[in-house]
Amino acid sequence: MLTLAALARRSEYALHPPADHDRTGDDTVVVDRAALLTRADWPGDSFAGTLLVCEPDSIGPDRAATVLRRLADQRAAGLVVADAEGRALPPGLVAAARRAALPVLRSTEPVAVWRHTLIPRVTEQRLLSADRHAVRLGRLLDHLAPGPRPAPAELIAWLSGELGADIRLDDARARHAPAPVPAGDAALSHPVAVTGQILTARRSLPWSASESELLRRTAAVLAPPPPPPPSPLVPAGEGRAAQLATSLRAARLAAFQALMTGHIEPAQRILGPLAPGLLDTDDAQIAIIDCASGPRDEVFARVESRLDDDGNGLAVRCPAFEGHIIVVAPRPDPDAHEAPALARLRSLVADNGLLTLGISPVMPVEDIGSGYSMAYDAIATARISPTRAATATGTPGLLEALHPGTAQQWATALLSPVLGRRGCDQHMSTVGLGLEFEVSAASRILGIHRNTLSRRVRGMLQVTGLDPDRTLDRIALSLALQIHALHGPAPRPAAGAVPRLAGLLAQEPVTTWASTALAPLRQDHTDRRTTGGETLLRTLRAWAALDFRVDAAAQQTGLYPATVRSHIRAAEGQLDWMLLSALPTGHLATDEDAPRKQSGLRNLAVALQTTPGSPPLRLPDPVHAAADPSRP
Repeated sequence: MLTLAALARRSEYALHPPADHDRTGDDTVVVDRAALLTRADWPGDSFAGTLLVCEPDSIGPDRAATVLRRLADQRAAGLVVADAEGRALPPGLVAAARRAALPVLRSTEPVAVWRHTLIPRVTEQRLLSADRHAVRLGRLLDHLAPGPRPAPAELIAWLSGELGADIRLDDARARHAPAPVPAGDAALSHPVAVTGQILTARRSLPWSASESELLRRTAAVLAPPPPPPPSPLVPAGEGRAAQLATSLRAARLAAFQALMTGHIEPAQRILGPLAPGLLDTDDAQIAIIDCASGPRDEVFARVESRLDDDGNGLAVRCPAFEGHIIVVAPRPDPDAHEAPALARLRSLVADNGLLTLGISPVMPVEDIGSGYSMAYDAIATARISPTRAATATGTPGLLEALHPGTAQQWATALLSPVLGRRGCDQHMSTVGLGLEFEVSAASRILGIHRNTLSRRVRGMLQVTGLDPDRTLDRIALSLALQIHALHGPAPRPAAGAVPRLAGLLAQEPVTTWASTALAPLRQDHTDRRTTGGETLLRTLRAWAALDFRVDAAAQQTGLYPATVRSHIRAAEGQLDWMLLSALPTGHLATDEDAPRKQSGLRNLAVALQTTPGSPPLRLPDPVHAAADPSRP
């Protein structure tokens, strides 16, 4: 990882810390990126890990304490005042930085040089640092491969060259006093488990967190492998092979989660040593195999064996749903109707009557997150298909019914507080998945902490003028994100030209779609002996109008809560939408009344709004909030 200390040591940045406030020697300050801070009163962006660059007069004395405190609260890496004249930093700015515990430096390179040369160079250095760290860890992984272990001296010599340090492996039991450290040197030590030895590194330069991690992991590699547990299923001597397999699975999962969050290049770098060229393609498909209650590990081994024949797919065990296997299938040939790996998966499913296969349409690699949700929805169709496999349509029915131009204008207007921010596309893709699934499941799929994802979802709802605690508001944001992912941002409209959501949903193609979608509830085959379709529709309308709260709907309709739940689940079977039922196959249980899959709720809310009935339903539209009677 790239640190502030590493940047300060490079002469091209011309960085000079003030004498009484030098935190640049602390290699725990990580720099993920650099950016210009052009004015003190900026929008509510996140500057975590960002080294901000400004001109000397950008932050006035009266604003210094407030601005630097806000930067520190957002975990900025530091502030650089670019002044070609080399003047000292204002004392008030230095004092404010000291109180905020924020590193502040001056640079004798002007802002223009930072904008055009040094900021791109920071990004390049960050990527080079990450690549080098990945290569180092890969070298250590090689030492865990089956076979004779190399001598410790060989590994220590390699580590010494990588770190530019004096590396020693000492016997801790024979030492009565620590060896003296030369003046000005920095030392790191890590014990080697079981052996009673200590791995020590000394050099004159300070240590970064990644270098400390490399030393710690080297000490772990030098330790003897633990004996395998006694089991007739695990032959003696295969403990290290199992460790290697576990490490490879973790690397593949990390690559998949990088893809899901839109980080294509990091995913390619992770997979480079494992499957060269696997992601060197513009298009791909996501496939999800639902093992139902069958043995997922056995199915996963068969999937891997079929993909390994050509190395044309990335398979991972789903980290959220215990019965799912996810395959990223690249399509290297743009003329092919689908990725080559899918024929092998279809054959596997056809040979096993318990498996089902949901497949996304061909999508750009950067839209893999959207493809996952579509493949998940296709599982329901696959279960009733003779082939046990189904491919999602290119666009869901609702999005296909919406007028592209007006839908695009409305979605862009709603998302305008988010669009244009740094990393907005990746941010919107993670929020979209966090709205589509339960946060617990989505966070595991994405590989980020559930609290982090929850904060992102709530933050985007709030900044767009929606209420994070109302399901109908979440549906409105979800619809805007779906439209944006399909059509992209709209050109800037003329004043007053942004359409209303109510008008968008009242257009004839949408009303036709809604009538067709709800038609199964009005068909004669609805079981009149238990609950008629119109009764189900009245229950659904009351449930949705009360923000999908079962107890409130029961009180309004005069039914028992259990009856309301049974009505909703009966409607699920008629509409083929997941409304209240649990997510299939190893879901993460929470409140039994919590709606589960956003696509079903989104379809239901729009269909109910566009058809007459009581109580009325209206999705919130903060773009025209002043004239929206649905807002509380």
